[in-house]
Amino acid sequence: MINGDISNETPPRIIVTIDVVVQSEVTTTKNVFGKSKTSRITTGLNNAQLSKLWNASFNYGLAIELAAFEGDGWTQADVDKLMSRLDNRGGNPFNYAELYNSFQDLVGELPYRPNLKAVIDLPNQ
Repeated sequence: MINGDISNETPPRIIVTIDVVVQSEVTTTKNVFGKSKTSRITTGLNNAQLSKLWNASFNYGLAIELAAFEGDGWTQADVDKLMSRLDNRGGNPFNYAELYNSFQDLVGELPYRPNLKAVIDLPNQ
């Protein structure tokens, strides 16, 4: 807002994949009918990365989105639980959390996000 001008401008956004800030394990369970279900269990948080993201968000006015992928075993309930956990700690740098079907779905959306400045992922991915 400059000189009382109210605009629809959105802040610059970065997307951070969930593997950057969460250590997790994949678990597979089988039910009575022989079907297996894969899920993720969060074993820890990368507090150093969360701190860096919080400082970047605060200092540069960034909106930060957390991206998880269904193909990697994440569910919307897992992502919501993680966001709630971060909110309760008082140090949640993420404004949004989104569960994508696959990494390719995220990549397909990138050209249509004019305010997107960066996607942060692990170097080996």
